[in-house]
Amino acid sequence: MEKLSRSLEDYLEAIYMVSQEKKVVRVKDIVERLKVRTASVIGALRKLEEAGYIIHEHYGYIDCTPSGTKMAEFVYEKHKVLTGFFTDFLQVNPEIAQKDACIMEHYISDETLGKILHLMKLNEPGSGEIPSWFFEFKNYMRTEEQQKKNVSIGIN
Repeated sequence: MEKLSRSLEDYLEAIYMVSQEKKVVRVKDIVERLKVRTASVIGALRKLEEAGYIIHEHYGYIDCTPSGTKMAEFVYEKHKVLTGFFTDFLQVNPEIAQKDACIMEHYISDETLGKILHLMKLNEPGSGEIPSWFFEFKNYMRTEEQQKKNVSIGIN
């Protein structure tokens, strides 16, 4: 697969996500999801079509090609893993976790993502014996978050 820019990966991921929610994907759906101008979407669609990731009839629907679907699923999966890691493991605010995952999904290596996945499996039911440090870390994160809340409302 040809390496796409961060921006084009975002467009491809948006097309994929809209296609999971609606029967057809239109330019206006991408405009609304990414909060960008129509001209920007048209330019990105042209590049994605030239690279063989989408099919877009002029003023028509947008469809991912098989390679486009594969690439979009790969980017979306990285996004889900990172968001889950940030929210479930690190106890990051979900809104911040989404933003951070959207940025990092484009740059994280497969090796690092794999290590994060292994670490997250400790949190899955039936994952076997869980190391004591894992519980200590989760408790520490909860305590740290509670202390921040107390400080913000004036409790010491």
